[in-house]
Amino acid sequence: MNPPLQRSIKRMRRVTKLIVLIVVIGVWGGALFYSQLGPVNAQDNVDRLFVVKQGAASLQIAKDLENEGLIKNAQVFTFYARATGKLNKLKAGHFLFNPAMNVRQITANLVEGKVASITFTIPEGYRLQQIAEVLAKKEIATEKEFWAVVKEGDFAEPFLQDLPKTERRLEGYLFPDTYTIPLGMSTEDVIKMMLKRFDAVYKKLPSNKTGLTTHEVVTLASIIEGECLLDRERSIVASVFFNRLQRGQRLEADATVQYVLETRKQRVLFKDTEIDSAYNTYRNKGLPPGPIGCPGEASLRAVLEPSDTPYFYFVARKDNSGEHVFAKTFDEHKRNKSQLGY
Repeated sequence: MNPPLQRSIKRMRRVTKLIVLIVVIGVWGGALFYSQLGPVNAQDNVDRLFVVKQGAASLQIAKDLENEGLIKNAQVFTFYARATGKLNKLKAGHFLFNPAMNVRQITANLVEGKVASITFTIPEGYRLQQIAEVLAKKEIATEKEFWAVVKEGDFAEPFLQDLPKTERRLEGYLFPDTYTIPLGMSTEDVIKMMLKRFDAVYKKLPSNKTGLTTHEVVTLASIIEGECLLDRERSIVASVFFNRLQRGQRLEADATVQYVLETRKQRVLFKDTEIDSAYNTYRNKGLPPGPIGCPGEASLRAVLEPSDTPYFYFVARKDNSGEHVFAKTFDEHKRNKSQLGY
């Protein structure tokens, strides 16, 4: 065979082998790279909390993900995020990831800011102390953090501007509702959110034509919240209290006595009504200094739209119905109590 032809054939074979080798390496490398994008453990779908601090560098985020066992390789994660244009779009926050998630899913959640959240519920009538306990139990805020914000926090809401900075400043204004918040939300932001909810609800209610200030409306509404279980009775109970206020008669609301007791009782006793407190409406005329809990929308509405009744008294039935029997006079009230077994 012609020597030059032999050399040419040998070169072609070497080139072919090199090309095959490059292809093999490329395929192997691609397969390896692709495998690095997959989940660390497809069987482990137990969520873990992963925190990205504000201002954290993308490279640090990648390393933290690898250290937490959520991705296989920080460099592969970084390369993927850069190639897809997402590297500089990763957001801070608290996330729930698990080893069964792949790089694409984790990156998408970080870019979308799909942070972990927690839900908590504040029932109508809850006091600040009870709200503090709910937030502490949910690990949203410690009681110490809560009270510090209540006393010292700066709030823009106009209905708070004239209130002294004490532990009771926000009593009545942290609106009872169910809230879903991102994990890691600051105590101050949680409280501000609840205040904004109160403001939004209050602004949708009928205009205040009662002659009371907003603080007095909330105070009376909180008493009604403590006295009533049934929405249909709230405006009637409101009328009783308005009738008493107009006459200069003490409100004598058990709910205000319960507020000053160390432990809530099933029934307020006569000796309890003798407690020396500005909040005890058995001893003091007019409204107490402030709300005794956080009223819901129905109680606020009842104060702003009270029924027009001649009633001055009411007593609860003993059948657990939540209903009350109303009376115009004290003698009628005594008869009602006797008939109900008091």
